[in-house]
Amino acid sequence: MSRRRRRKTTKRPTRRRPLRRVLVVLLLLAIGAGGWLAWPFWQLVQQFGSVPTRQPSRLYGRPAELRVGAAVGGGGLEELLAERHYVPVAAGEPLVAGTFRRDGDAVTIARRRFPTGNGVAGGDRLRLRLAGGVVRQLTIDERPSSTAYLDPPLLASYYGDDLQERRPVAIDELPEDLIYAVLAAEDAAFLDHPGISLSGALRAAWVNLRAGGVRQGGSTLTQQLVKNRYLTHQRTWARKLREAVLALMIDYRYSKREILEAYLNEIYWGRSGSVDLMGVGAAAWAWFGKAPAQLTLAEAATLAGMIQSPGSYSPLHHPQATLARRDQVLERLGELGWIPEQRLAAARRAPLGTLDQPLVARRTPFFADAMMVEAQARFGVGELRDAGYVLLSTLDAFDQAQAEKAVAWGLERLEERWEKPREPPLEAALISVDPRDGAILAYVGGRDYGRSQFDRVRQARRQAGSAWKPIVYAAAYAAGLAPATPVEDAPFVYERDGQRWQPQNSDGRYRGWVTTRVALEESLNVPTARIGLRVGLYGIVDLAHRMGIASEVKPVPALSLGAMAVTPRELATAYATLANGGRRPALHGLVAVFDRHGKKLPGTPVPEPQEALRADVAYLVTHVLQGVLDAGTAKSARAQGIVDRLAGKTGTTNDRRDSWFAGYAPIRATLVWVGYDDNATTRLSGARAALPIWSRFTRAVRPAGGYPDFPVPDGVLRALIDPETGQLARTRCPRIVTELFLRDSLPATLCPRHRGRPVVQPADLGLDVERKRNPFRRWLDRIRGRRGGG
Repeated sequence: MSRRRRRKTTKRPTRRRPLRRVLVVLLLLAIGAGGWLAWPFWQLVQQFGSVPTRQPSRLYGRPAELRVGAAVGGGGLEELLAERHYVPVAAGEPLVAGTFRRDGDAVTIARRRFPTGNGVAGGDRLRLRLAGGVVRQLTIDERPSSTAYLDPPLLASYYGDDLQERRPVAIDELPEDLIYAVLAAEDAAFLDHPGISLSGALRAAWVNLRAGGVRQGGSTLTQQLVKNRYLTHQRTWARKLREAVLALMIDYRYSKREILEAYLNEIYWGRSGSVDLMGVGAAAWAWFGKAPAQLTLAEAATLAGMIQSPGSYSPLHHPQATLARRDQVLERLGELGWIPEQRLAAARRAPLGTLDQPLVARRTPFFADAMMVEAQARFGVGELRDAGYVLLSTLDAFDQAQAEKAVAWGLERLEERWEKPREPPLEAALISVDPRDGAILAYVGGRDYGRSQFDRVRQARRQAGSAWKPIVYAAAYAAGLAPATPVEDAPFVYERDGQRWQPQNSDGRYRGWVTTRVALEESLNVPTARIGLRVGLYGIVDLAHRMGIASEVKPVPALSLGAMAVTPRELATAYATLANGGRRPALHGLVAVFDRHGKKLPGTPVPEPQEALRADVAYLVTHVLQGVLDAGTAKSARAQGIVDRLAGKTGTTNDRRDSWFAGYAPIRATLVWVGYDDNATTRLSGARAALPIWSRFTRAVRPAGGYPDFPVPDGVLRALIDPETGQLARTRCPRIVTELFLRDSLPATLCPRHRGRPVVQPADLGLDVERKRNPFRRWLDRIRGRRGGG
C-alpha cells in the first residue's frame, strides 16, 4: 500500500513538468513581447504631442518701423512686406496672418504674432494710408496709432549637427486644403481605421510575398508616425509587426486630431540646401516662404505629394516630377469628392511657385557668430545649436543688405582697377552702429563666409594708421589747443633712450606753419607727431581707452600716427563716441533672449553711454572732421554722392597694408577696413579703397530728408580769425575765417602781422577785444591807425 502511494507521488511531477515549461516559455514570451512594445510605447506617451525639444535657435533682426509723417524706409513698403514673406491677396479673399491687401493709397496688413523685447506683438490688422511714400495714417484694429512695427526678419538659425529645420504648427492653424491633400495622398481612410488598414496591409503583403521580402508598405499615417519617431527604418517583418501593434495602441490612446498634428510636425519633407525639413511648418517656409495657413490649394497638393518620396519630388531638383505628382494629388482629391472641380481646375493651371533659393542657415553668418559670443557673455547661453532659443537683435535687414552690396561692389571694383586677384583675396570689413545707444545696424566680417569664417570686425587686429589721429586731436583740444592753433610742419628728430624717431609726411612735403585744423584735414604726420608729444602720450593712451579702445596701447612716439593694432569694432566705438557728443556707447547686437518655453532670460543689461570726453571737445573734433570731407583727404566723397554735413577720417598705414575710413552723423557711425589677411602691401589708400565703400553704403541708407546736423553744445564759440596767426582778425588781414573755440581757449589778442581795426565778431562770442588787450598795444594800434591804418 505504501509502495503504491510512493509510486503515485513520484509520477505526478513528471506529468506536470511539460505544462510548467510551456507556461514558463509563454510567460517569458509575454514579458519579452511586453518589453518589446512597452519601451517604445512609454517613449511615445512621454513625447507625444509635445513640442520637439530639438528646435534650432533663431536670430531675428530689428522690426521695421512705420511712423506717421515718416517715409517708409527699407526700399518701400512692398519690399518690406516681401522681405518678410507677406503675400498679397485680392479683394474678396480672406486676410489671414501673413497676407496684405492694397486698396488705392491704403494697405491693410494681417500681421503675424512676433516676439519683442517686451513680449509678443502683432496678430492684428494694421491699416495705413500712404502719400508719396510717406505714412499719413495708421490704425491697429481700427484704433489710431502713431507707430507700428512689422515682424522682424529671420537672420540665422543655429542648427545642430544633423541640420534639421523645425517649425511646429498647431492643427488649428492648418488650412483644410492641406489636411485634405495629405489624407488624399497618404491615407484617405485615416478617419475610419483603428490605426492600421487591413486592406492596405493585405495589398502590401501580397507584393512583399511575391518579392520575397519587404518592398512595399501599407502603412497608415499612424504607422508612419510610429516609424519616424520611435522605430528604425529597417524593412523587416518584425519591425512591421511592432509598428502595427504600436499604431493600434496610439490610435486607442489619442484622438485623430492629435495623431494628425503630431504626424504633420514630424514627417520628413526633403532637404533645402543642406537643411533637412521636418514637419509642414518647415516645408511651407522653405518651399513657399510662408506659413502653412497661407498655402493655396495647389501649394498644399505639392507638399502632400512630396511625402511619398521627398528626394524624387524635390521642387529644386525635379520640378517636372513634382508638378506631375501635384496633379496626381489633385486628381485624387477630385475622386474622393473633397474639393469642387472648379477649384481643382484652377489649381492645375497654377505654376509650381516654389522658391528657387534653398534655405540658408545664416543670412548674416558673421553677425550670427558674433551674437553667439554676446549671448554667452550677457545671457549665459552656453549652446545655441538646437536649443530652441529666440534671439532678438538690433541688426537692420535693409542696412545689412546694403552693406553687403557695398562691400562686394567695392572689392570687385578695386580688383578690376588696382589690385589683381590673388590668394588669399583682398578682404573688407564694415560695421555700422547707432552712436546714441551702441546698437549694431550692419555687420560684414568679410567677403565670403564660406571661404573664411574669420570675423575681421571683432577678430582682426590691424594698425589704425591715420584713422587714429582724431583721438590725438581730441586729447589736444581737451588740453587747451584749438583748431586755429598753429603747429610747425617741418622735419624734426625725437630721441629717447638712445632711439631716434623722425616722422615724415606721406607725400614727403613740408608746409611750414599750419593750424591743427589743416593738419587733421590733410592728415599731416609731422604736425600730428608734434602735437602728440606736446599733449603727452600717456594722456592719449588714457583717452583712447575711455573712448572704447580695449587693446593694449603703448605710449611710444609713433602712437600719434596710429602705430598700434586695434580691431575695427574698437575703432568704430571711438568714432561712435565722437558722434555721440563724447559719450561712449556700449556696442551690442542683442535686445533680448527667450528660451524654448518663451521665458525671457534676465541677462546683463546694456550699460548707458559713459562720458569719455567733454561734449564741446567732441564737437570741435567733429567740426574739423567735417572739413575732411569738404576739403581734406576724403573730399572725393562729394563726387561719390555724399551731400550731407558728415564727419569722417581716412586711414592708411605704412606700405599701405591697411586702408580705413570711418564716417559718422549723429544717428549713425560706420567704419570700413580693406586689406589682406596676410598683411601684404597694396597700392591702396583709405580714400581709394575704404571711402567708396563707405560712401555707397551711407548713400543707400540715407534717411528721408538727409542726415541731421550735429547740435552745437554749450561752451563752443565762434570767432573771426586770421588763419596765419590763429589770432582775432583785423580788417586788413588778407584772409579772415570763422573758427570754433572752447571758451577757455579763445584767443585774446588781435592778429600781430596785419594792420586794421578789429573786425566785428559774432554775437555769441561775447568778447570785448579792446578791454582784453594790453593797454600799451591798444595805444600803439591807435597811433598806427592815425598814420594810415584802419
